[in-house]
Amino acid sequence: MPLYFRVFAVFVVLAVHAFAFYWTTVALVGEKLRWWWYFVFYAGDCAAEWAAILLIALIDMEEPVWYEPLCLLVVALILSTILRLVHHVSLANALGASLLGHFLIYTIFDFLMAAAMTYSPVFDGKYLYVATSLLLPYVLTLVFAGVIVFVLNKTEFSQYFSHLFQGHVRTAVTLVIFFLLTNLKILLDSFFPDATTNFSYGLLCFCLILFALFCIQFGAMYAASRDKVRAQEETIAQQQAHMELLEELQGEIRAFRHDITNLLSGMALSAQEGDVEAIQEFMRRTGRYFDEKLGSEIRQMEGLSNIQIYPVRSLISTKLNLMRQRHIQVALEIMNPVTGGRMPTEDLLRCQGILLDNAIEAASKEDGQIRVVLLQDAGELYMAIANNYDEQPDIGALTKGGYTTKGKGHGTGLSSYRRMVSRCPDCMTRTYIKDDFFVQELRIPV
Repeated sequence: MPLYFRVFAVFVVLAVHAFAFYWTTVALVGEKLRWWWYFVFYAGDCAAEWAAILLIALIDMEEPVWYEPLCLLVVALILSTILRLVHHVSLANALGASLLGHFLIYTIFDFLMAAAMTYSPVFDGKYLYVATSLLLPYVLTLVFAGVIVFVLNKTEFSQYFSHLFQGHVRTAVTLVIFFLLTNLKILLDSFFPDATTNFSYGLLCFCLILFALFCIQFGAMYAASRDKVRAQEETIAQQQAHMELLEELQGEIRAFRHDITNLLSGMALSAQEGDVEAIQEFMRRTGRYFDEKLGSEIRQMEGLSNIQIYPVRSLISTKLNLMRQRHIQVALEIMNPVTGGRMPTEDLLRCQGILLDNAIEAASKEDGQIRVVLLQDAGELYMAIANNYDEQPDIGALTKGGYTTKGKGHGTGLSSYRRMVSRCPDCMTRTYIKDDFFVQELRIPV
């Protein structure tokens, strides 16, 4: 058999196998195929495979037990990096999808390859033997990958899959389970070394895949329902805070109505006497009184009404109520309708919550002041939060993970904030000090 045919066959089967792996993994995170990046992954996969083979040859030893898990981890990291950079999927989600995709494809492929090597008839022509014992398993693996992708897309599996990676504990448990699944064949071979490739063995492999997918989807749906209940509880709490703000404004309007009646009685007497200066002074005092009593609240309500993303409106209402309880003066500027940008609403809420909480904690204790700006045009959503302070923060140290002025056990908020911003393509942040105010800006493309 010519060398060029052998080399061609190796590259073809590796390309088919890499495509099945890449296709399934991309479907798990709910993204679409990008052929250019598939070829990048294929090149990385080939490089990892040949590097591992060369390493084994150089150290002149039999294939160690850790060989397959290490190769799997390297290939999964390559694919995870591509998903992270190209599709902007979180690293944990991408790594989990890579491990699960590896389990699905390799379990099917290993059985098909073993069955082909066991039951393929011996032909006089070597090319036909290669086609039945080598190419056919790869082609069938690609067919099964297409079936899996079809099922994943129809069931919208990716919408639930991402909930398995919400929180450090849940993420760690999920990744450990997925890594054990990818090495399930090694465990089965160690427990059943004399197992033969037959119908029962194949049925066991496919039952394992179905059972694993069922358990994973059940766990993902359960995690999604838990997250949904938690989000609803937070929304209810924010709605209650919004209602409290409305009730407080209504009470101030009633008080203002009572006070303005007395003030108008005094102005009526001045008008009868023709005292123009007294009337002008009354108008000035009434304007100041209105601004102090109701002006800021009405402007805040007008600004809040411009936010068309209800969860964001509820969050800001909650934080405004908290600022009022702590006697912090707040200026809210939302001139145009805010409809959101490219950042997911969940990440936008978390970013706003972190910045607002930090501003509330850092505002001056004696005369706290906070300014909140939300502006949106056709190109971007601009958000700025500024606060005064008692102790000037170190701008340079803010870029370091874990920096905080609140003491031990804090400092994770800004790290999470930077991580979420990095996931949003073309988002930009800026932090600076101006006029004794600490300012944090976030620009989100629309």
